Amino acid sequence: MIETIFWFSMITLIYSFLGYPVILKCAALCRKSRPYGKKGFTPSVSIVLSVYNEEYIISEKIKNILSLDYPKELLETVIISDACTDRTDEIIKSFKCDKIKFLVQEKRGGKTTAINRGVSVANGDIILFTDANSMFDRDAIKELVKHFAVSNIGLVSGRSIYLDSNNSEEEVGGVYRKYEEMLKRDESRLYSIVGADGAIYAMRRNLFEPLRPEFINDFVHTIQVVHKGYRAITEPEAKCREVIDETHKDELQRQTRIMAQSWLVYFSNIGKLVRKGKLLYAWEFTSHKFLRWLTLPVMFLCFVSTVMLLREGAFFLIIFGFQLVFLSLMICGGKLKGGIIRFPYFFFIINFAALLGLYKLTRGKVYLTWNPGND
Repeated sequence: MIETIFWFSMITLIYSFLGYPVILKCAALCRKSRPYGKKGFTPSVSIVLSVYNEEYIISEKIKNILSLDYPKELLETVIISDACTDRTDEIIKSFKCDKIKFLVQEKRGGKTTAINRGVSVANGDIILFTDANSMFDRDAIKELVKHFAVSNIGLVSGRSIYLDSNNSEEEVGGVYRKYEEMLKRDESRLYSIVGADGAIYAMRRNLFEPLRPEFINDFVHTIQVVHKGYRAITEPEAKCREVIDETHKDELQRQTRIMAQSWLVYFSNIGKLVRKGKLLYAWEFTSHKFLRWLTLPVMFLCFVSTVMLLREGAFFLIIFGFQLVFLSLMICGGKLKGGIIRFPYFFFIINFAALLGLYKLTRGKVYLTWNPGND
């Protein structure tokens, strides 16, 4: 019985982090190459941006948008203030530009509610979603929208590059994100990605449906697109950049909020996907997200069963040694100042947040609003 638990937990972990990527890669390579749009395709675009108390960055964000390499007559920006209490509204109003629409929510309703309102007044054929602290590369919009020349592409996600205080790519989370980017590229080639990058993604206006306030938009929009028979893909060359807090001091709180919303999205949609025959996407969804969110409980089962099997041979002693090293770095990594050796700690924070998010969801906690820097 104990050995069965060990092998079950070990195989689950191996499949989640190695097996799924390998199977996905092989399946993607066997897939015939598909057309991916064309350079020079320039549909009308509406950038939709929800803000709350962003006085420290909103001016830079608007200047970034106005400097983008895209036909000005085809680009508009819709900014929704979610009842800001600082100087954000005043700063936005100081930009005298007829291509900026500014809406104010007198009562805080949260990011998703603001996005719903923003899209309702947007005129573009393509809606581009972003965050206030994410700065686009100059050609980012062109790289995104070129794919919409292909009729069955419904959503295109870009790529965030996270920078440290020296404007170098952040090292600890960078390893994890590069792994995620690899999965998204292969999911794009095989079928569709599971979740867009919330800082930079675009979708067809006619595919948008208003979301429930508690839903996380970048996650649900990919599912909406798939439900309607379209594909959601990634474009790694559509980049935005964001400077982050290197201490990751608010990462647990941020990830817990995201995970509570993500569990809700999974439970609300997995049955619908299966009933509609979207089995390939349901497999991607479950393998990429659901199984990974259960990492810590499965690791716990693996550790306990390993301890109980130590007398069974050198194999279990070796496994136990690796587990001890990784667990030690998970626990102590937060005290380290930097470097890749902090990755196990970052890994722990992400996966512990998955459990906290599930717990809060089962306790009826619903997240509607957010705070800048903890988005």
